Amino acid sequence: MTTLKTLKIKTGTCKRVLKELHSYEKEVDREAAKTANMKEKGADPYDLKQQENVLAESRMMLPDCRKRLEAALIDLQGMLV
Repeated sequence: MTTLKTLKIKTGTCKRVLKELHSYEKEVDREAAKTANMKEKGADPYDLKQQENVLAESRMMLPDCRKRLEAALIDLQGMLV
């Protein structure tokens, strides 16, 4: 039998990871817009390359965050069944 405390912890984990996922999605949108703006303005190639690296790092975080959310949801569902 699951305890209320354990259930709150698992639910909190799901909420936290979901919030983190939304944050990364917003960051990717923001960095993509910044990169497009830099290309449009003809920014220095070095600065543009650095900005593209920042965007790539942000995009790499999305699959990891989705996996952690999926794992947390499976864990929570396992407790409820």
